[in-house]
Amino acid sequence: MSVLVSNRKESKFEVIVFSLELHRMLIELIQRDFGVKDLDQLVRVRYASGKDETENFSRYRYLMRRSKDRVDQEAALITSNLRGANAIYPKTLREYECRRDYQNYAIAHCEILMKELQHVVEVFDVDLNTYNRYVNAIDREIGLIKKWRLRDNKIKSRLEGSI
Repeated sequence: MSVLVSNRKESKFEVIVFSLELHRMLIELIQRDFGVKDLDQLVRVRYASGKDETENFSRYRYLMRRSKDRVDQEAALITSNLRGANAIYPKTLREYECRRDYQNYAIAHCEILMKELQHVVEVFDVDLNTYNRYVNAIDREIGLIKKWRLRDNKIKSRLEGSI
């Protein structure tokens, strides 16, 4: 039995669903200030240990806010690029390449997100072990995108065969 187009629901595509879950996880991390319990205490300790020349509280508040914005933005861009790629069903080689570009951009944003988290670990001296969960989730997202690209190679070979 078929379902009318107007009554169809969008299927749950694991790559996109997981990117939304990843974004949700990162928002929770951001809300907890990346695991930094007391930013002012962190600044005092860094100054006392000689890592910083001055107690520059405003600098670390700025870095915290900026890091939060970047992590949120990169996570949102991953999902946006995946939705863009999923919106294209390639019927020409050019459409295939456009879809592939969106997938590549999503992977690039995953890598940038990893870099941002690494930057947070370095700047705020947080425990690296607490970030394994997020790194593994980002790696899983990259793996899902790469599997999707492999499946798309069948479309490419079909398109090349029709030329």
